[in-house]
Amino acid sequence: MSRHHAALWLNVLLLLIGAGLRFQYLADAEPVHPDEALFATLGRRMVQQQDWLLNGATTDKPPLSYLLVGVSLAGVGQNEFAARLPSVFASLVGAAAFFALIRQLSRRIPTAHLGLLLYILSPLEIAFAPTIFQDTLMLTCVLLSAVWATHQKWGRTGVLLGLAWVMKPTALWVLPLVICVGIFSSPVWTLENAPPIPLSRILVKAKQFVLGALLILAPVLVWDMARPQQSFVTLGGYNNNPGRLARADEIGSRAEAWLRLLGDALGGRVIGALIFLIVIGWLIYTAQNYHPARWVSWIIALFLVWYLSLYWLVAFSVRIRYLLPIIPFILLLVTLAIGEWASRWRWGVSFNAIGIILVMAHPALTARPLSREPQDFELHGIDELADTLNRDFAGRIVYDYWLGWELGWYLGEETNVWLVYFSTPEELAAHLQTETGVRYLVAPNEELVQMWVYLLNLKNVQTSPIRYIHSFVIYEVMPPSNLRQNKSRQHEINQ
Repeated sequence: MSRHHAALWLNVLLLLIGAGLRFQYLADAEPVHPDEALFATLGRRMVQQQDWLLNGATTDKPPLSYLLVGVSLAGVGQNEFAARLPSVFASLVGAAAFFALIRQLSRRIPTAHLGLLLYILSPLEIAFAPTIFQDTLMLTCVLLSAVWATHQKWGRTGVLLGLAWVMKPTALWVLPLVICVGIFSSPVWTLENAPPIPLSRILVKAKQFVLGALLILAPVLVWDMARPQQSFVTLGGYNNNPGRLARADEIGSRAEAWLRLLGDALGGRVIGALIFLIVIGWLIYTAQNYHPARWVSWIIALFLVWYLSLYWLVAFSVRIRYLLPIIPFILLLVTLAIGEWASRWRWGVSFNAIGIILVMAHPALTARPLSREPQDFELHGIDELADTLNRDFAGRIVYDYWLGWELGWYLGEETNVWLVYFSTPEELAAHLQTETGVRYLVAPNEELVQMWVYLLNLKNVQTSPIRYIHSFVIYEVMPPSNLRQNKSRQHEINQ
């Protein structure tokens, strides 16, 4: 077998291992996160109801990820597996793109294989691949754009960065990095005495990049303007802009929180510390030896410092998924370091691969909890709750405060349950003063609903639990008018 074919089959083997790690979590059918439920519902609405403009729905994200999820739901089935499937496939494409990026920067196929191994074992990437969050889709487009940038194909780079933004607008943060990686990987910066690039050629490349990006952005912006609702660009800026810097009393706790999450994202504190030492050693090594990859490496390092400082010092929410865009570039530096040192000191590729597997196997096999954000209640059994409502409460009015998009997703598009949201028990009590007929209230558990029950009873609204499904509770709600009617009938009977 030729060396080329052997390398190809090794790629296939590694991608199959990566697929296995991701599909094992995809098959779990874990209940959807509230944001996942929203994204899946909008995707189902676009494709199945052919509501391409999402009329009446507010969204702070572009539509392409919804469309992909909707197509998967229509083709595979109405379940969590189908909704999360596009992200898993995107993750595997991203792994292949990472291999191509390492190969282009290192010019060594064995180093690229080590990089692919690191990527498929990355705990954070494994955790978020089987989700409906747009981060994995966006990251894949970013990596593909970086590959074409290193090949100096700026039109394709613009197209793919446009796609990354269309998947999730926070791709804008990594735009400067991709451009700089492309520039500083060109022969002008990697070869000694290379001739400068003529200004006319630079302008042509810049024009190709802008036109490529506009080719993707223009249709999406037209879609946004055609909607009667608020622009997703405006709403996204409002929802994701904290509007302030971190306060002095927050600096320490935020630094500790981000460092802890970064350690978890890399596989644990010990592995995180080891990766930090490798990166520092690599940066020093490239500077001292005038390595061809020194410019790219230092640009990436400066970007990492800027990105982490931004999320530390600006009062953004502290969420581990915000680290996902930088993880491949940390792994890129680690891969370049291991590949270079292995070549220089003649470590075998198998020796390095075994070492990576031994270090990363446990974090990779236990990565799923990284994507679970803390919630106030357990969602296990919500699918059974939805089945019960659809079967036994069809045509009934069911009030809800806690479950929102999650319950709506599991009820499905063809539900006959009238799910009505109220933000406070006082609003619900005021509404019920003029209503008639038995209603229902659904809650995640009895503890969370206690205050609602108490305040409703104060307003002469009678509540009583009638059904328990796992931790969920369905309450019968009797408006005051029903109580008065019942008393009147009882009085007539007594007479």
